[in-house]
Formats: sequence, C-alpha cells, structure tokens
Amino acid sequence: MPDPVDYVARLQAEREDAGREETLRRDRSRRRLKRGLAGGAAAAVLFGFAVWLVSSTSGERPADEPFAAGTMPEGLWPDEWPATTNMPFRGSHAADWATDDTGIQVPDVKAVNGIPEERVFDALNQAKDFLIATNLDPAVLHGGWPTEALNMLDAQDSSRARLIRHLRKPGTQGGDPTELFTRFDPTELRVAEDGIRVHGRMVFEAGGEPGQLRVRADYTFVYALGRAAPGAEPGPWKGAEEVTRTVVRRQLVLDLDERAAPGKLVPVEYRRLLGNHDCRSVDGFVHPYFSREAARADRPWPVVDPYDSGKDIADDRDCIVPSRT
Repeated sequence: MPDPVDYVARLQAEREDAGREETLRRDRSRRRLKRGLAGGAAAAVLFGFAVWLVSSTSGERPADEPFAAGTMPEGLWPDEWPATTNMPFRGSHAADWATDDTGIQVPDVKAVNGIPEERVFDALNQAKDFLIATNLDPAVLHGGWPTEALNMLDAQDSSRARLIRHLRKPGTQGGDPTELFTRFDPTELRVAEDGIRVHGRMVFEAGGEPGQLRVRADYTFVYALGRAAPGAEPGPWKGAEEVTRTVVRRQLVLDLDERAAPGKLVPVEYRRLLGNHDCRSVDGFVHPYFSREAARADRPWPVVDPYDSGKDIADDRDCIVPSRT
C-alpha cells in the first residue's frame, strides 16, 4: 500500500502540472473514439444481418447460396434452403404425419358379403401388409426384389405375372415397376434416418361376387433421401448434408376372394402420382432431384401440390413437379 504522505504529494503535483488539462482532454478524446468505433462495428453487424435476412427470404438471391446458415438455428432457416439429415422434414407439410407403418390404420370392421367379421379384419390387415411390403419395406426401398409383396398376390391372376415382367425388364412394353413399388437405386440414394412419413385412409365394401371383399386404399408416402455416399451432397452450411424429398401418392383397389383364392390379393386397379421424380427414367427406380439439380433441370411436368388428396389421381397423370415437399 503506498505511503499516504507520498500519495497526497503526488496528487498535488499533478494538479499543479501545466500540461494536466491537455493530457485529460486527449484521454477523453481517445475514449470517445474507441466507443464510437465499437458502436459503429456493432451497427454494421446488425445492418449486415438485416440485409442478409431480408434478401435471403425475399427470393432475390439463389436459393442454394450458403448465406450465413450457421448463425441461426436450423429450425429457423428459410424454406428455400434445402433440408438436411439433421432435420429431414424441416418446413414440410408432412412433418407431423405418422412415421412408417403407423400411418396405415385398419378401419373398424363388420361382416360383409357373407364374409365374417374376423375374416374381414384379416383381409384388411393383408391389405395393410401389402402397402408396407410395396412402399415401406427397407430392402425394397433400397432396390430389392419385392418377394413378400408378390407372395401375397394370387398366382393365377395375370396381374402378378405382368408385375414380375415389369420388374425384370423395366421400360419394355410400357412396363414401369414404380407403378406399384417404391424403390430407389441403392448405388445413388439411401433413405435418411427417420425419413418416412405416411398419411391416408383405407375403406372396404362388398365385391362383385359372393365371398369377395374389395379394399380401397389412398395413401401418400413422403421420403427424405440422402446420397448413397454420406456427405456427397453438402447442405447450406459446413458439415450439413442435404436431403431431398419425394412424395408418392398411391390409390389401390384390391380384391380378396374367399372362394377362388383364399388369403390372396388381386390388384384390380392401381394409380400413382410421383412428386420430384425424373419421369423420363424408366428403370424401376424413383429418381428425385436435389436442389442444385432441380434448379438446372428441364422439368416439363405440371406444377401441382402433392398433398392435395381431394381428387382422384387422373388416368393421364403420374408425374408432377411438386409445388412443395
């Protein structure tokens, strides 16, 4: 601790110093300059953030430009930015839909057309299993042969043989396996973790013959997909991996005939609507576009809301450019 006498003497000498006022003035000037520079820098940062926010949400800059994605939580990113493996359904209408087969519910049952209630229940569950085997089975989704689904069909019905021909030689005689099976090329794509959402309904009625049950199903499946090689499709921010989404709506009419083929299904009618798919490719797989590809591609199909299930799928339409995914 300094000596009190020396301290007082030093203060008195400073007060009597002729240059003291000039020293204090310069010190005050330096302090004001530092505060001004700090305030200006903060204002510049805020102004820059405001300009970025306005421009990134106004569509004036490319949707795939990285901007400053790391400065804000991913859940707040503009919808124009691609989804990533961190949040594969960010901004999607399907984000709150059921996951996987939990979205396929069997309706309340009753006896119909001479078929007892318990058998109707079994038939509806067969239809559910068929939807799972054709659209949700992991092996089939990643390009595998749909053995389980084919085994559910009546071997004597011509539709089964036709589907097998289409699977073996897609593209010949108009054959396209995606008409009934959702499959992705495993060398190109993989389904992201927690990357499937499902929504729709199933109803049933008496078939045209005694002992025949008809099941009508209308379901929309949304798939979040990444490249087969992890990290091969960079997202808007360093370390983020982009996912693309494909929307597949399916309308099926399935018959179960207790007399002709007990326990087997006959696909009477099936339609599909593919949103975000290169419809010029007919190789048995669904080929979605990632954001950079979509921006450059010529997609001559109509722009349609893929979640609008208010109307039946038209006979002459099976491919669309989705207005949203």
